[in-house]
Parts: sequence; structure tokens; C-alpha cells
Amino acid sequence: MTSSLQPPFSARARGKHRQIDGDFPASARSGLLHLISDLVERRYVKDWTVVARELHRIGRLEVVSYDASYGTSLKQAKLNVETALKELRWDRAYDFCERLFSHLPHEIGFEDSAGNYCVDVPVSEIQAYIATELQRLFLEEDLAYEFSEGAVRRRGRKHTVELTAKSQVVLGDTRLSSARRHFDKALQFFRHPTRPDFENAVKEAVCAVEAAGKVLFPMAKAATLGDLIKWLGTTPEVSVPKAICQTYTGVYAFRSGGEGVGHGGANGGKATLEVTEYLLAVCASQIIFFVDIANSMEVDVPF
Repeated sequence: MTSSLQPPFSARARGKHRQIDGDFPASARSGLLHLISDLVERRYVKDWTVVARELHRIGRLEVVSYDASYGTSLKQAKLNVETALKELRWDRAYDFCERLFSHLPHEIGFEDSAGNYCVDVPVSEIQAYIATELQRLFLEEDLAYEFSEGAVRRRGRKHTVELTAKSQVVLGDTRLSSARRHFDKALQFFRHPTRPDFENAVKEAVCAVEAAGKVLFPMAKAATLGDLIKWLGTTPEVSVPKAICQTYTGVYAFRSGGEGVGHGGANGGKATLEVTEYLLAVCASQIIFFVDIANSMEVDVPF
């Protein structure tokens, strides 16, 4: 459901090259407070006291006792929520978003005339609503993260997301399970909200290309991606333009020589956010291209 949401006009019109990374700005905190208020009014979250307790726990603030049966206590809890949310460290604000989804939803039910308890709004429906609204907030604020499957993940740009999604469909075949594991690791390293590991993301993405190529072209008897590239450039069994082979060579070279990426390379350039996202998109395209080549050779491969 959340994946179908698109950035609103205000976010598209800003024309920023960079998404907001390493921050949860004041405007996003204001939007989150509006969402919390909405959830309390809908009774999707029990009341302000449970929100205040969770924010104080995450922010490591003092323990406050509340009595939800008193209006003054509820009013104090709401004030504490506003204060704690403003002061919460940016990464812990994302932690709170995850807890808001996983631990604070409150099932709505009633007792019928026969004394049986009936569920009116199940927790799963409430969580779906929270996930959609959190993702909407992230898009409105142009944050570099998305909310999916109950967790905050690095979003990546639309082009990268589409390519990686397509490559993962291709990698669904069991014979490409090793390549899929590598690519999944690459995405996990890249998407970590507070400690992204770009070097390992690059390494795993290129390993995914290598693993896919070795399975799809067993006749190459390649031990490495470099061996496979040489075979593709010389074999009469398939026609791959030399310039295209060079794109694989470039990715493999960065895997071997990039700073901190592999083999202790220190002179091949740094795996920055921009470089890593580019490499992820390229590697996803290369995996898809490998499958297309193998299909053209009438090898028994997926799709």
C-alpha cells in the first residue's frame, strides 16, 4: 500500500537534488505530532499517556506516572509528548516511528448483547494505516528514508528503487539464490537509517553480479567476474559489445580498488552515498542484462 504513494506537489516542486539525510527536521516532527493526535482521536493509540511513556523511554528521560482517568493527567501527557518529540535525537525519532507502528496500536472492539467480545478495528488494519501515513510524511518532507515492512529504510531515488525491485524479481529463481543473498545484503547495508555501510553495499552488489553470471553462464568456467567478462568479450556463443563489457569491468575494478571496498584498495575512489546508489542501480541493470543474454542463448534460466 505504501509503495504506491507518490511525493506530493510541494516535494516535487522543491527541485532539491539531495533528500534530507541524517536529520528529522522540525517540520517532520510537527507532522508526526499531527499523526499522533489523529491516532489518539481515532483510538488507534490508547491515549496520550502511552505515547508519552514511549517517548520518554526512547529519549531516556525521567519516568512519569500518569492516571488516564484524570483529564489533567492526559493534558500533562500531551504536553510531555510535544516537549519530548522536539528534543528527541534525530535517529531516535526514527526509532519512535518504528515503535509507533509495532507497539502502540490499540485494537478497537466492543462487547455485543450476548457478552461476546467483537473486534471492530484489528491491529493489522491500524498498522496499515500508520505505515501509510508515516510513508506519506516521509515523502512530504523529502526524507532520504522510507517506511516499509514495519521499519525505516534508506529510500534511494525512484530510478534506483525501480531497478533494484526488478532485479529482485529476476533473482527470485532458486538457482540464483546466492546472487539474491548478496544483493539483499547490499540493500541492507545501503538502507540502514543511521549507520549505512556504503563500502559493503558496493562489495555485495558486485558479488551479486558475479554470482548471477557464474550460474547463468556455467560454460564460461569463470572463477571471478573478471574471468566472466573476458569470456563474454571473446566467446562466439553470444555477442556482447566491447563497450558494454567495459561497464562490467569498471564496476569490478571499483569493487577491487575502491577505498575500503575490497582487497585493501585505497586509491580507487571513495564509496560515497552518490557513488553507492549509482553502483546499486548499475549492478541491478547488469543482473537483468545477464538474464536477458542467457535467455537469448536459450539457456534454461528464469524469465
